Amino acid sequence: MTQDRYSRLADIEWWDQDEVRGAHAVVAGAGALGNEVLKNLLLLGWGTITVVDLDTVEVGNLSRSVLYRPSDVGAAKVDAVVRAAGELNPDCQVDVIADDLRTGLGAGLLHRADVVLGCLDNVAARVALGQLAGQAGVLLIDGGLTTWEGAVRLYLPPDGPCYVCGLTDEDLRDLALRHSCLAYRVRAETARGVPTTPTVAATVGAAMAQQAMRWLSRDRHDMTVPIGHELRFDLAYDRFWQVGIPVNPDCLLHPTPAVPTGSPGSWATDRWVDILERWRTARADDEVVLRLPLTVLRGWSCLGCGRQDEVHRVHPGDRPVRCPTCAAEVALDLVDQIDGTQPWHLLSPHETGFPRWSWVEAHGSGGTVVFELAEPVGSDGGRGGAGGAPPRVPPDPPDGGPQDPAPRGPQDPAPRGPQAPAARTGRGRS
Repeated sequence: MTQDRYSRLADIEWWDQDEVRGAHAVVAGAGALGNEVLKNLLLLGWGTITVVDLDTVEVGNLSRSVLYRPSDVGAAKVDAVVRAAGELNPDCQVDVIADDLRTGLGAGLLHRADVVLGCLDNVAARVALGQLAGQAGVLLIDGGLTTWEGAVRLYLPPDGPCYVCGLTDEDLRDLALRHSCLAYRVRAETARGVPTTPTVAATVGAAMAQQAMRWLSRDRHDMTVPIGHELRFDLAYDRFWQVGIPVNPDCLLHPTPAVPTGSPGSWATDRWVDILERWRTARADDEVVLRLPLTVLRGWSCLGCGRQDEVHRVHPGDRPVRCPTCAAEVALDLVDQIDGTQPWHLLSPHETGFPRWSWVEAHGSGGTVVFELAEPVGSDGGRGGAGGAPPRVPPDPPDGGPQDPAPRGPQDPAPRGPQAPAARTGRGRS
C-alpha cells in the first residue's frame, strides 16, 4: 500500500502515521464492542494489534459485529478477525490468542504494548485484565455497554484508580460467589450478555479508539487524556458526561507497576526446578520460593464418588470442574508458588500452561525480584514474540481426567502468535 491511503489523516496537524504504524495495541474481547474497536484501529493503520478471545462466532453476532460474515458462524472469533483484517487493511499485523485472557496473557506482552483496550462482558475478566495492565504499567481503556448506554474508563495506576477501585458491593459479591459456589460459576459461565445495539457499540468503540489515538500522540497535541475518568454515553436521551473515578484507599487489589529482570532460562524447555535453583544460587538463599501469577491445579478429589486425579496445569480458581465419573463437584487442590517440593516442578512453565512473558516473583529473605519467563533473544526470529513458541497444548490427561464444562470457544487452543515488537521506552509508561 502507498502512503496515499492515509493522506487525509496526514492532513491532521499533529498526526504521525509512522508512529501509528509502529504502535501496538492489545484488544481483549472480539464481540460487538471489540469489533468496533478493531475496525477503527485497522482503518487508522495501527501497526500491530493482538486480539484475545476464546469464543466462536454465533448467528446472533452478525447483527452487532461489523467484521463477521455468515460464513464465519462456528469459527473462532479470532480467526474471523484475521480474515476481516486482511480485507480491511492488509497494512496492519493482527496476531491472535484464542484463549481465556487469564491464562493466555502474560504481563510482559502488555508491557510491550502502547495501550490495552478491554471489550469484555464480565467483572472477573475485567479484574484480571486490570491487574495485568496495572502491573505492566500500560494504559487500560475499558469499555462497557448496556441496551442504550455505554461507558469508557481509563486506568493507569498506581496514582490513579484501578478497575477494582470502582467496583460496587454487588460486583464484589459476584466475584466472591464465582470463587465459592460451583453452581453460581456455571451460571455465570453460560449467562447471556446484556442485549445491546450496534449503534451503542459503534459509539463506545469509536470513543475508545479515539482515546487510544490521543494517548499515542500525547506529545504532539494539547488535548487532555482523561485518565482516571469515566465517559458515559446515554443514547436514549442524547446525553454525555464525564466523571472522575475515585481511588479507593482500601482497595485490596490495587496494582503497582513492576520492573522485571531478564528471564533466568527458557520458558519452553527449562524446568521449574532449574529456574528455582538458579535464583537460589544467584541470591545465595536456599529458602527462595517462586510466587506464580496463576494458580496451578495440582489435582482434585471428587466429593461424590471419592475419585482423585492429578493435573499439574494452570487453572483459574473460579473455573468450574466436575467429576467425569459422577458429575459431582470436585475439591480443587490449587497452589500459587514453587518451593521445590511440588511433583510438577520437573515440568517447564510451558508444559504447565503458563503463557510466555508471564511475570514471576522470586521471593526470599533478601526481598522480592520480579522476572519474566521468555525465550532467549533470537529464538523466534529476534522479535521477542510468542509466534515461535511451541503450541500451548496440554499433554494428554490421564484417563478420565477432570472435565470442565465446555466453553463456547476452542478447548485450550494453541496461541496463534502475538508477534509484539520489542518494548519501546517512553510509551505507555507515563
